[in-house]
Amino acid sequence: PVACLVCCACCCIMLTIGLGFGFWAAGIFLRKAQAWEVQTAWRQTQCKVLAAGVSCTDDDTRSTCGGYKAGEMPNGSVPVFLTEQIAVCPGTYWCAKEQEMCNCTGEITYSPELFDGYVYTVPAAETAYKVRSTGLWKCGTDQQGNPYSVDPAPWHVKHCWCTPDGIQAILQPYGEGNLHKKECSENANFDFEEANTRRLQVTQRATERARRLMQRVRSPRRCAQPRAPRHAAPADFKIYAMALVEVDDDSWDDFSSVSSSNKKPISCAYEYGVPQASGQFYHGDGPYSGGVWDAEDVAKKWGSDPVRPCWVRNQGQSAGGFCSLALVVPGTLKAKAKDLLHDISILFWCCLAFTLGLILIFTVVFGPAMLELCQQLRSELRNRQAGRAEAESLINMPVRQGNTPSNEPTNAPG
Repeated sequence: PVACLVCCACCCIMLTIGLGFGFWAAGIFLRKAQAWEVQTAWRQTQCKVLAAGVSCTDDDTRSTCGGYKAGEMPNGSVPVFLTEQIAVCPGTYWCAKEQEMCNCTGEITYSPELFDGYVYTVPAAETAYKVRSTGLWKCGTDQQGNPYSVDPAPWHVKHCWCTPDGIQAILQPYGEGNLHKKECSENANFDFEEANTRRLQVTQRATERARRLMQRVRSPRRCAQPRAPRHAAPADFKIYAMALVEVDDDSWDDFSSVSSSNKKPISCAYEYGVPQASGQFYHGDGPYSGGVWDAEDVAKKWGSDPVRPCWVRNQGQSAGGFCSLALVVPGTLKAKAKDLLHDISILFWCCLAFTLGLILIFTVVFGPAMLELCQQLRSELRNRQAGRAEAESLINMPVRQGNTPSNEPTNAPG
């Protein structure tokens, strides 16, 4: 009983510490959401969804989630890339890992990742590491079928991503150069994380480590099961619902690069205007698990009802060029952040009270016995010290008595 109680108390203490980190991070995230969703920072307009889908990134590696099968171009007037075809905006899906065969009819990009959960990386891989494919293609080879002479990212696992002809046909009237997804994602993230950026990042990492620790405490059997080497470490997948939208806004004529082509602007849109916000609510510990199905439902809803209201951010660095587009009314993220903080706070205080209760029970029930045991140990220690001193005195005493007569002079009668 004592061992069980001690073990339970230790588990509760670790759980409380993890929830404490989560409580702190949720409070910071709520303040971010409140600053992000100020009503004056947004204006309503109309959007038409051209394509939608589900994106997934591994938060540990900042690359695509492993364990999913290769994607393909979906059918439908509005293509919706579901969980089985995880894709990034505008509709570029994962098709193979390096040295594997990629099945793509369209354009293949060779890169470690195109989207890391926060921004679109899209460096030189968008120009120097692209090939045109009409079927199967070996990932990692150039247009002549030879391996690339320069590794785009040494010591990193590379992947192939396919932008199918169907998506390129959607982009062609607007001009792919007018889709500034990399710059827009960087500006939106800068605005979202403007305050206390470093502290938020450190807290999020500590919270994720604590959350994985709590999962091990709750599910010891799961950790003990043999797993394939690829999935040996617990995964931390974050899922995002994304959409490629056409913006029907009165101010679109202000952008000369778009108005010159007589086309309305296009942009990548998310639930709350910034991709990382969705990752706070949709996450899982492996493929086809957790919040991926909720994100898929969101993407399906956008695809089935493409013409819908949207909100454009008009403050901060993401104000220009329709960079931050939200497909849900501003204030929703703040409400969900409050609910998240409320749920975590309840768990934290309940776990803290339970832990303190266990400590109190342990103190009341086993305190006197522990005190008596300590007193016995102290008494035994004193007795041993006294016995050792007495033994030393007995050993040294005969030596002094035997040497005294030999040192005294003898007096002979004269």
